[in-house]
Amino acid sequence: MKNITHSLAEIVGPEYVSTAAEDRYLYGREPGLMPPHAPDYVVLPKSTDEVQQIVALANRENIPVVPMGAGLSLTGLVIPLKGGIVVDMKRMNRILEVNEIARYALVEGGTSQGALKSYLEKHHPRLRHSIPDAPPTATIAANVSIHGQGRLTQQYGFNSDLVSGLEVVTGAGDICRIGSCAFSGNWFSKGAPLPDLSGLFLGWFGATGIVTKVAVKLYPRKKLRDVEIFVTDRTDLVPEIVYEIT
Repeated sequence: MKNITHSLAEIVGPEYVSTAAEDRYLYGREPGLMPPHAPDYVVLPKSTDEVQQIVALANRENIPVVPMGAGLSLTGLVIPLKGGIVVDMKRMNRILEVNEIARYALVEGGTSQGALKSYLEKHHPRLRHSIPDAPPTATIAANVSIHGQGRLTQQYGFNSDLVSGLEVVTGAGDICRIGSCAFSGNWFSKGAPLPDLSGLFLGWFGATGIVTKVAVKLYPRKKLRDVEIFVTDRTDLVPEIVYEIT
């Protein structure tokens, strides 16, 4: 056990690995009614590379891995039933990009719903995402991993339908990018022009990989509530006009 702890500390730093009884107690529980079960190790990575190294170590040593966002599951999804390593994603909480034209936000796997909501309200007040009726600490990646519903679900679908790109560390320790981000620096689509492979990870509750980055679609905050009509013979102006009023 000491060798595993040392190896994990070499990956993420000793302050971000714990085998302390009190930490194992807390990470073996959730707010629901499922029976608790303590992990053997708790680790908090800061990057995709660190997640990849943790999974590679777990594979070499035949140790089970359970990824965790905010730990708000009510149905046992983050309880490590076979012990092993709980990978707490909270340190991977950066908002990496907001693309106003393509209307998506790219965040790391531990970014909370509340953090993105506050960021958009401050820096991009014309845009919003489909925030669920959950505590603001709930993570975006965990929510789409269980499909998730939000305040825009009635109009646009489950929150997993609103994903426009994924980066995942698979159980084999490979980094997999799904969507337009697989061949470009843009995260505007999880499918076209490629096949949509996001179903390998969305809805699987973290069982098929650890989401390290996720892009979600953004939608306009409606400024106009009435029917508006405009007439122009300048067809080149139409895209800009539509963008401005929506």
